[in-house]
Amino acid sequence: MDHDSYLRTIGLPEFADRASDAARRGASLVSRPPHATVTRETVEDRYVYPVPELGDDGTCGVGLADDPYNLAPICGLDYDPERLRDHPNTARLVALHETVEGLAEETGADWLGVYRRATNADGEDVLVKEAYVGEPSRAEFPLTESFAERSNNTTVGLSGEAVLVDSVDDYDGPYYECDGSVDSEFCCPVLAGDEVVGIVDAEAHEPEFFTEDRVLAIAGACAALADSDLLTPPRVDS
Repeated sequence: MDHDSYLRTIGLPEFADRASDAARRGASLVSRPPHATVTRETVEDRYVYPVPELGDDGTCGVGLADDPYNLAPICGLDYDPERLRDHPNTARLVALHETVEGLAEETGADWLGVYRRATNADGEDVLVKEAYVGEPSRAEFPLTESFAERSNNTTVGLSGEAVLVDSVDDYDGPYYECDGSVDSEFCCPVLAGDEVVGIVDAEAHEPEFFTEDRVLAIAGACAALADSDLLTPPRVDS
C-alpha cells in the first residue's frame, strides 16, 4: 500500500498528498535482520528489560518491578542466551531495535517503541513491547474494550486508527500514564491488510511536538513494518 493510501486507511487523511519525503525517510529506517551471530550481551539486551511495578488496578507505580520482562516466552522460546545468539528471532529483535533507534533519532521523540500483537502465557490477546528507547514502561497492553477506555495503545490496537495527542493536559480521551513528563503522543497502527499486527507509540516532553513531518515519518515506518516480517516471529525451534 502506498503511503497516502496508508494514511487514509489509518484515519489520517489530512496528512495525505503532502509534498514531503518524511514518509519515505521513515520507511527507509526499517532495518533488515542481520545474518551474523550476536553476542550474549546483545541477546540479554534485546530480550530482557526493566518494567515499572504495576498497582492492583494496573497503573504504573513509582519504582521498578523486582523481575524484568523477558520476551522469550511470548515469542515461543526458552530463554537460553547462548543458544539464542544465532536464532532468527534474535535477529528480528535486533532489527526492530535498530528501527526504533533510527526512528527516534529521525523524529527526536523522547520515547518510542514498537509493540507486536501476540497471545501471552495466560492466553490473552495483548500488545507486547518488543523494542523501545526511553524510560522503562509497561510491557503488555491487554487488547480488550475495557482497557481501551484507559489506553491509547489498546485503542489503536483494536481500531486500526492512529491517535494524535497534541497536549496530554487538554486531552479527554483514553490515556495510560507511565511518565508524568510526557506532554504529547502519537500512536500509529501497523496494519497488514485488515489486521493490526502491531503499533508504534511515540511520546515527547513538550506539547504539539508531533509535526506533519514527524507524523509522516512514523506512519511511513509503520507502513514499511507492515510489509516486512519484523512483527512475525520465525516458526523455528529454539
